Amino acid sequence: MTDKTAMLPESFLFLLEQEEKRRQLREDAGLPALTILIDAAHSGGGQARHIRRFLLGLYNASHWPFELNRLRALDAELQQAALQVLALDWNGREVHTYVPGGDELFQSWWEWEASA
Repeated sequence: MTDKTAMLPESFLFLLEQEEKRRQLREDAGLPALTILIDAAHSGGGQARHIRRFLLGLYNASHWPFELNRLRALDAELQQAALQVLALDWNGREVHTYVPGGDELFQSWWEWEASA
């Protein structure tokens, strides 16, 4: 324990530890889910466009607002993956930063969807 944490009340330290556990759980579930969505976004299937729009909504919500009805167009596995990625987004880190070359990938989707 550092000098700073020694001065914090035990209950506060407990809350910090609990939040760190929740953050780690979101990451443990969210990273594989993000991979599932990225693969599906490249698939060219009917669900791919909805997934790209969902991910672009996380990337830049003001430019790419996401219509929740689009989730109904996804199969159950992809719906669950989308919810896990949404939870991952709560960790305070931009979703595209979890992926090597994520900014370029999301920008390519941006251009693709903007021209559609």
